[in-house]
Amino acid sequence: MVIHTPLPAIGRSMLGLLIPSIIYWVELLRGEHTCIDEIHFTYDRIKASLRDTHGGEGNETLKTVRIQGDEITHRIENLLDESEYYIERQGHLRCILKYLYNITHTCNLCSIAREINKIQKAAAPIQDLLCRFAHTGLGTIQTGRLENRHMAPVLNEFDFVGMIKSQQDLLQLLLNEEKGLKVIAVTGMAGAGKTTLTRHVYEKQQVKRHFNYRAWVQLEDSFTTKQMFLSLVTELHAESKKPLPEGISIMETDQLAGVIMRYLEENRRRYVIVLDGASERNLEKVQLEFVLNYALPKDNNGCRVVITTRNQQIVRQLLPQNHIIDVAALSNIESWILFCKRAFGQITDPPPHEAGKYIDRINDLCGGLPLAISVLGGILRREFHKYDKIITEFERSQTLGDATEILRASINDIDDENEKSCLLYFCSFPRSYAVTENNLIRLWCAEGFSQTEEAAKKYLSNLVERNIIQAAEGDYYEHAREGIKSYKVHDLMHGVLRIKAEESNFGTSSMSHQPRTYKRVRRLSVSDTSEVIPSKINLSQLRALFIFTKDTLILPSIFSTIRSLWVLSLENVPIGNFPKEILKCTHLRYLNLQNTKVNEIPTSIGNLRNLKTLNLKGTFVETLPKEILKLKNLHHLLAYRYDTLRYTHDPRRPDKVFGVKAPEGIGQLNKLYTLSVVVTDNDGDIIKDLANLHQLRRLGVMDLMEKDGKNLFRALNQMENISSVSITLKENELLDIKKLQLDQGAPRRLQRLYLRGGLKGGLPDWFSSLSNLARLRLSGSQLPHESIDNLKNLPNLVDLSLIRAFNVKILLCQGGFPRLKVLDIDQFDNLVKVEIREAMSQLTKMIIRSCPHLERIPLGIEKLLNVKELHLFEMPSEFVNKLRIFSEDGEKVQHIESKWVYNDGIQKEQVESAYTDTLESGGYETASEGKSGINEDFNDEITELEE
Repeated sequence: MVIHTPLPAIGRSMLGLLIPSIIYWVELLRGEHTCIDEIHFTYDRIKASLRDTHGGEGNETLKTVRIQGDEITHRIENLLDESEYYIERQGHLRCILKYLYNITHTCNLCSIAREINKIQKAAAPIQDLLCRFAHTGLGTIQTGRLENRHMAPVLNEFDFVGMIKSQQDLLQLLLNEEKGLKVIAVTGMAGAGKTTLTRHVYEKQQVKRHFNYRAWVQLEDSFTTKQMFLSLVTELHAESKKPLPEGISIMETDQLAGVIMRYLEENRRRYVIVLDGASERNLEKVQLEFVLNYALPKDNNGCRVVITTRNQQIVRQLLPQNHIIDVAALSNIESWILFCKRAFGQITDPPPHEAGKYIDRINDLCGGLPLAISVLGGILRREFHKYDKIITEFERSQTLGDATEILRASINDIDDENEKSCLLYFCSFPRSYAVTENNLIRLWCAEGFSQTEEAAKKYLSNLVERNIIQAAEGDYYEHAREGIKSYKVHDLMHGVLRIKAEESNFGTSSMSHQPRTYKRVRRLSVSDTSEVIPSKINLSQLRALFIFTKDTLILPSIFSTIRSLWVLSLENVPIGNFPKEILKCTHLRYLNLQNTKVNEIPTSIGNLRNLKTLNLKGTFVETLPKEILKLKNLHHLLAYRYDTLRYTHDPRRPDKVFGVKAPEGIGQLNKLYTLSVVVTDNDGDIIKDLANLHQLRRLGVMDLMEKDGKNLFRALNQMENISSVSITLKENELLDIKKLQLDQGAPRRLQRLYLRGGLKGGLPDWFSSLSNLARLRLSGSQLPHESIDNLKNLPNLVDLSLIRAFNVKILLCQGGFPRLKVLDIDQFDNLVKVEIREAMSQLTKMIIRSCPHLERIPLGIEKLLNVKELHLFEMPSEFVNKLRIFSEDGEKVQHIESKWVYNDGIQKEQVESAYTDTLESGGYETASEGKSGINEDFNDEITELEE
């Protein structure tokens, strides 16, 4: 008789854990992956439930369940990444080898199976709760959420309703006759417009002319005096385009104070410094009295320091009352005027429809804060029939009168979770940090918010239309947002995003949380090196790591716990070697080493097979290893640096650009969108490889030889999406571009073209067919005069830079250039005369550089009534003197608002003020040494190419 003894409880438990692993392993041995398929189904169901319950942030239970659901989806994503690696490897093996491969990787495969089992158990109750909320309709409770509406322009400068007196008061305090160093404070509550008002005045031409030095320092809460000094030194040197002192990052606080003092004491120059965002916390660390006493000269020449702060008590202890400008809340009448502008686009009296009966409720809700009024005006725009419902939603919350709550509601108003994630991503960057459009697009794609760059651009466009994000920098392009280079969010919005990101574990920028908190954090930003990253911290769920510091930093040994990393940015971090720990992050999709001191890429870079963006700009890498060819998913390869020598010792010497040598077979990376800048080889193999890069959009090549020109243009004709091309010829080479041909499609695609080097015989006839060309740089071309006819009929040309481009004494532009806005004439050694006849009617900026024999300002400039800026670099004093008031050409340029003269690349004087000073003192006094306002046009070629 056989007796069946039941298994002990512990035995049954162990068996329950082992069976799923054994089943999964056996399936893998047979080449099946049903467990992976099932976890895919779970992932899709939870994502759908999260979408169905979107907007229920007002229900605390639902909020918690949604956070848990979000965490489950991210665990699944990490697990799928891990399993994909093994499945992909064994997929290429035949039967016996596949079995052997799975046997040797048993531990890893069983670990994946166990994790699948854990996830499935955790996901079931969460999925059930989400479904219940979705079915009962609680998932769409409108608590602090509004449907299908757009935010009003919050982040652009709002009209100065009720702020005219504050603006006048600030100007008067900045420009008055008081000789000593004076400190001015601009105070007001969050959203009152302190920074907007101060920046508006700071950028006025009369302020620029009055002060020799200007610096704007954004104070972070964590700033110490040393960090504030480092920011101030950086701003001052950037303003005057001078290199930073050596060893600045290791200087002590008193040494930095000495650097600032000596810098500002030069020639007793007048300066204005803005400390934006002062708080009780950072002023305790910064020690304002120390700054004023030991870093800033007190010469009696009218220097000013402006502080913006929400806390009036801070400045009342330091400043007299008449040096404090309080930006008060708007009155009811002013609030209504601003609301009308935002909601209806104009001031209306009486109010349209029935909107007037809500005036009092709107005023009570916004409390006179311009930011809140602007946001609410956009939310209610064209929604007259919903006024009562929407306003009632806000009134139900006791805190919605605060602008931050209105901003929070505007975030919740975004239905698409991916689009909302794109917005939350701005909290990964420091406050007031401007991010280029292309960098945003690459990051969002790397994170999986968007599967294509086109879809990511649509998200960006939507956020711009909602006016939630703000254009930080632009140029003169006019092609549907083409002119916007970078974006940022308002400081108040940044704070709201940061709180929301931490609530949902989306990301954090603080190292002050409890260690257990970081186990769930998916994005971490470190901008303050005083907050040390603990070496034993668990960051197993971390998806993205940003480090923003120029201080010396030893990377902690945290990479062992973050192998699921997708995004890593070490831009400006002073590391000398490629961190080998990165090579363990096999799921990495975005790697940014820009402006580090890395000089070599290891051969094991081939491990990063998922990499989409590799940014090596500003590094010292000269050669790419052949293993780079293993990165089959690479979309953007950026690798170059340049030395700015243009205005140092030899003003005639152009910037030296350094590209990288690519391995033979670069054409295997056929998913590339950007390749900049690659050095060609003597055999021309690299140029031939380019013909395989059919998806390329931006291309930069250096050291091109004439014999390779035909192959290059043949490759360009096969690139269906090419929009930007930079070609630099090898020294002493000439390109016979007339013998080269672009097909009919290429001219329609090309928007930016940069040609460095001599061109034989002038421009070809097909050049005039570049109908979408917006920016053109010709450097060293030495063209005959008739080639100007190939340029003047380009219908969309906006920016034209001619650097030693024509070998002529007289440059005549007769007719044409219908949309040109920027004209830059540089280093025409023989040029004597420029004449513009019935051409360039839209020109807004003219730049003339280093033309020693040019006798006078271009003839016909007096008819170019749209010109707002004239910049003269390294021009003879005789030429400049003719532009003075009452001088020979003075009347011809009176309509131009800004006329600046530069020596050694530094802005020396504004023409009228310099002339006035001459009459009074008998000599020229520099009026404004600082930013040129030309956005470093000379260096834009490569930057524009890839940005």
